[in-house]
Amino acid sequence: MNLLKHYISTSCISFTFSCLFYLLFSLLTIFPTMNEALIIHMLFISISINGLIFFTHRLPIQNSLLLRFIELLDVIIVLLVAGALFNIFPFTWHVTTFVVATGVLTYFIVIIVIFMGNQKSAIQINAAIARKKGGASIG
Repeated sequence: MNLLKHYISTSCISFTFSCLFYLLFSLLTIFPTMNEALIIHMLFISISINGLIFFTHRLPIQNSLLLRFIELLDVIIVLLVAGALFNIFPFTWHVTTFVVATGVLTYFIVIIVIFMGNQKSAIQINAAIARKKGGASIG
C-alpha cells in the first residue's frame, strides 16, 4: 500500500470509529451531545493524529514496540490538546479517562484493520506468484 493511501485509509478508519465511539458515549451521557461542529473537530483530530504519526515515522526508531508506544502518545497528546483548544469535552477525571480510552481503542482498531488489509493483500500477491510459477512450468 503506498504511503499516501495508507495515511488516508488510517485517517478514514480512525475518524469513523472515533465518531462511533463518541456517539455511543454520548448516548450513554458520558460525553456531550454530538453535533456538526464536533464532527468537524473530530475530522481535524483524526487528520492531526495521522500527521503527527507521519512525523513520528520519520524518526530513526528501530524498535517497533517503542514506535507503537510513541504513536499512542501521539494519539493522546493530540486528543488532549485538541480537546482543550476546541473545548470539545469537559476536563474532568471521568470524561478525560473515557476520551483517552476511546483514543487508545480506536488506535488499536486502526492497527488491526490495516493489518487485516495487509494480510489480504499478501495472500493475493502470494496467490498470483504461485499462479505465475505454476503457469511457467506448464509452458
